[in-house]
Amino acid sequence: GETRCEGPFGIALKGSGVDSLVFHSVADHPTVVIVEDGRVTFHDAGDLWGRPISQTVDMLEAQFGPDIHTAVIGPAGERLVRFASIVSERSYQTARMGMGAVMGSKRLKGIVIQGDHHPPVATPDICAEITEQYRAKMCDNALTRWQLDPPGFSAWVHLHGLDAALCTRNYRDSVFEAADSYDAKHFMHYYRHEGNCPGCPNNCIKFFATDDEGAYDPRAGGIHQEITGTLGPNLGIADLDTIFRANVLCNDLGLDPTSLGFTLSMAMECVERGLLTEDTIGMPLRFGQSAVVLAMIRDIAYREGFGDVLAEGTRRAAARIGGEAERYALHVKGLEMVCFEPRTQTNLALGYATAPIGPRYDICEHDWDYDTQVGWEHTLNSSRTVGILERIPMDYLGEEKVRNFKALATLWSSADALDFCIFAIAPTRVLTLHNMAELLGAVTGWNTSAYEIMRFGERRIHLMRVYNLREGLTAANDTLPPRFFDEPLRMPGKRWDRTRLDRERFAAAVQTYYRMMGWDDASRPRYETLLDHHLEWVVDEGHASRKGKVNSDE
Repeated sequence: GETRCEGPFGIALKGSGVDSLVFHSVADHPTVVIVEDGRVTFHDAGDLWGRPISQTVDMLEAQFGPDIHTAVIGPAGERLVRFASIVSERSYQTARMGMGAVMGSKRLKGIVIQGDHHPPVATPDICAEITEQYRAKMCDNALTRWQLDPPGFSAWVHLHGLDAALCTRNYRDSVFEAADSYDAKHFMHYYRHEGNCPGCPNNCIKFFATDDEGAYDPRAGGIHQEITGTLGPNLGIADLDTIFRANVLCNDLGLDPTSLGFTLSMAMECVERGLLTEDTIGMPLRFGQSAVVLAMIRDIAYREGFGDVLAEGTRRAAARIGGEAERYALHVKGLEMVCFEPRTQTNLALGYATAPIGPRYDICEHDWDYDTQVGWEHTLNSSRTVGILERIPMDYLGEEKVRNFKALATLWSSADALDFCIFAIAPTRVLTLHNMAELLGAVTGWNTSAYEIMRFGERRIHLMRVYNLREGLTAANDTLPPRFFDEPLRMPGKRWDRTRLDRERFAAAVQTYYRMMGWDDASRPRYETLLDHHLEWVVDEGHASRKGKVNSDE
């Protein structure tokens, strides 16, 4: 499992006097951990248990001071909802893979960072120079400018309604008839302010609130790109009031909005197809029912009524429902899908299928950026430095696309390994791969290079693949839900009408990726590949063998 978030918490953690926190075992009672100047103390959190996140942070600030930084769970994490999130600073979610449930299982209500004890950077002048270069260039980069200017990158649904297929009603449909209601101009009525990632001039997380701020805390209004698509067209929801209320609920109750959205859309489709009844659910859970969606979000977070079933996520909930429900449970490796269409964006299709963590929309840069008809003008400027030399249609699926995908996935894997923000870096934002190496050296003092950065990214992918193989995830799991192979898009008169993924060509593309990575056809890294990346220790410790098998006893 892996997740990450934007906002101030990461910088605060570095200033706490520790480099990382590892939690073992289970606390005897609800606990909050305080970290300051390298010292860790444990405090009883009995009075915080059961409270939503904003209220929890209010109480922590009253006890420890207004300048603390927090990462806490809400009722969803306490009740072990499979897709519960950890939320920092009330709004910045670690939103994938159920990390909030992991904290809940340990009775760990939250982490509080106090003080500021940052180590000095190696070359502060270079850090400042790169920051100013970024500030000067960010308005000239069309993609970064879109993130910078309100309402920000959560306002995208209306664009995909024109240029690409839009995930609508559990990917059953491809065109959302109310896409115009998501036009950027409609967002501004709800806009409040921008979030803050310390040190970055481009505050791309924006805060939105509805007029009923007493019921929906505006401090929990920070919104990410996926939410409008996943809780909007995917659920047939056309009004922004519902989107922003649902976003606040997710942030305050501690729910991953992406997994939530696809769990709800699975249940809605099951109702339409007669696999679930409204009597069983206890409410009319159908596409487009705004009030019902908001009510079900609460039921899931508190595991009340049928919400207890849906709190298990799409795979387990579908098994409980039975019949053909599993066909409408859109997940890979147990992790729910995301709302960017893989039938028209084959880089993303390969990423969703082969990524060790399952589908994440930021596993690689999107094909839309490189498309021959609608791609950004500047796309190839930095992409050429990782070997992407020409534009390829979004829906093309062949060896050339696999080559591009490998480069893009490796680059953003390195960003995850090194804590670079993908919304600032190559291949399509302001910072080039060379800038990344400069910045890494300026912060750490390492004599590094762009080549080493790419090596970090590939090494990470190999290591995570070995881990998954050891845990029973194999090449058989590197695929997509049947819907994307069996059901073509329905967009009469549009570019993507009748488009679907060809199952055999997709399987061949996955095999090509394995071989380009130095893995065998069963997705097992060859010993020579491990040796090349200084990972021979996974063989020495028995996690793999020289023959590529999962462990040395095979």
